[in-house]
Amino acid sequence: MLESKWGLRFVALLLALFMFLSVNDVFDEFLASNGESPESEVIEGMPVEVLYDDEKHYISGAPDQVNVQLFGNTSNVKRLQTTRDFEVFLDLRNRQVGEYEEHFTVDGLPENVTAEVVPETANVNIQELVTRTFEVQAEVSESRVGPNHDLESVQIEPETVTVMGGESEMNRIQYVRATLNDNARITEDRVEEAEVSVFDTQFNKLDVRIDPTHVRVEINVEERSKEVSVNYEVNGEVEEGYTLEDVGLNYDTVEVYGTKEVLEELEEINVEVDVEGLDESTTQDVDIDVPEDVDRTEPAVLRADIEVKQNNG
Repeated sequence: MLESKWGLRFVALLLALFMFLSVNDVFDEFLASNGESPESEVIEGMPVEVLYDDEKHYISGAPDQVNVQLFGNTSNVKRLQTTRDFEVFLDLRNRQVGEYEEHFTVDGLPENVTAEVVPETANVNIQELVTRTFEVQAEVSESRVGPNHDLESVQIEPETVTVMGGESEMNRIQYVRATLNDNARITEDRVEEAEVSVFDTQFNKLDVRIDPTHVRVEINVEERSKEVSVNYEVNGEVEEGYTLEDVGLNYDTVEVYGTKEVLEELEEINVEVDVEGLDESTTQDVDIDVPEDVDRTEPAVLRADIEVKQNNG
């Protein structure tokens, strides 16, 4: 039959009919009408849009996300699982102040797909909106500050934020903190962005709205240092027939930079002035003998004025 023209036309007609029925989900609908179970898939983490008067009321208890179980036409359910192009609402626009158990609404589904929200309801509390302004605090952990540095200042911009919520939550506010999530070691001035959070006396995070939600935190540090005296020792002997009259350093003290432990024990710095074989006055650079664990000194090099005189006779 396949060798004849009419046979080929008949096969082509069957293929076209099969494709038409598949595209239009006739097979799925036929199976469903004959007692077959429809496709079922759970879509997790669908965002919830809460509809209410946000200039008058504050809502607590409404979840940010829910799971949605879809039932129905296989191809549509599979498509929705990928595209997630439907919406979940919690409509409180006709509610006044009080506590309610509200059902979720799912919108944007095809006619042959139904949905169940898990959980089916939300227990919400509608309160009169209270708005107040609070100063923001930011704490920089000492562990982040380099061992050779001190925390000089922490500046926040803006210094205050607007907090909005129900009266019960607002009355519990004890701390408004800018949380720094960066754990990098701080060895120079830096700026970080921090999220603002609100806590009660037990540091429980409160369910309120904050504007702005983030602030700019400028952290200033300075190198830890200490001023210590300088002592010198003379090494060597001047040329025979000459006398070393005097040695003078251009600095009596130097600034030493290092860790807290080293600086607490350090009281002076010693330098060596080499006069071996000198037969005239001169000026020479003198390196500072830096103790172990000292980062640096200012100045790093001293100048020694050496006075030498020839003996009479």
